[in-house]
This record gives sequence, structure tokens and C-alpha cells, in this order.
Amino acid sequence: MKHHYYSLPLRLDEVIQGQHLASCSLEESIDQQIHLLITTSFGEIEYDKTFGCIVWETDFDNLTTVNKLRDEIKQSVTEIIQKYESRLEKVKVEVYIRQEELPVKINGRHVKKRIILQVNGIVKSTRRPYSFTDRFFAGPLSYE
Repeated sequence: MKHHYYSLPLRLDEVIQGQHLASCSLEESIDQQIHLLITTSFGEIEYDKTFGCIVWETDFDNLTTVNKLRDEIKQSVTEIIQKYESRLEKVKVEVYIRQEELPVKINGRHVKKRIILQVNGIVKSTRRPYSFTDRFFAGPLSYE
């Protein structure tokens, strides 16, 4: 049986107008699910308060060491993928954190933490290797 995967965000306005929802591949669907997990704060989803990631909890934390922060994010992302993304197995997560100066219009420069998440595993249904990378800035959370 061939599965049909829909692209996020869902454009329900298009369905109301009689159009079809945009679809995507299995790997793109997994990418979108992982990105959604990472960018959702705990408690944001009303029916499941455990859906989400610790990234939001550490967003303005300037006191925790980079090593501890990296370990906490790695553990959280690994746990949420194992819980909410059953299409993957043998998941390995790597987290890289570095300080970066960003140009801003007022006062010249601003330092933010860049977080790079690398997720590798195996797609269960196809037995193919899977790789996903997400990059964002913390404090406050933003994307490139």
C-alpha cells in the first residue's frame, strides 16, 4: 500500500476551495515532523502536553554551560524522535552550539547561540539511511 504524505503547513483554505493539499515524500514528511517537534514548546499542543522539545526551555538561558546545554538538547531531541517519529530507527542525534555575532541595524552587532541539530537513522519501511539537519539561533529562537 502506497502512503500519501502531506506538506506542512496544511493549507486548509485550499481544501475549502476544492484544491488538493500539497504532498511530499516520506523523507520530507519525516523532516517536517522532526522540525515541528523541535520548534514546539512543551504544553503548546493542548491534547498532548509532552509533545515538544527542551529548546524552548533553554532559549534565554545564559548561565548553563555550552556542554550541558548541548547534552540536554541532544537527550531531549533523541527522546522526542523515539516517541513521536516511529518511522525511524537507530536514531543518532548530534548537537553543535557556537556563539555567532550577527549584524543588526541598531548598535552594530548582536551575539546569539547558533544551534545545529544533525539527526541520522534508518527509515524502517525502506531500510534506507536517513539524514536531517536543522539550524536555528537561540535567545530568542529564530531561523536562518
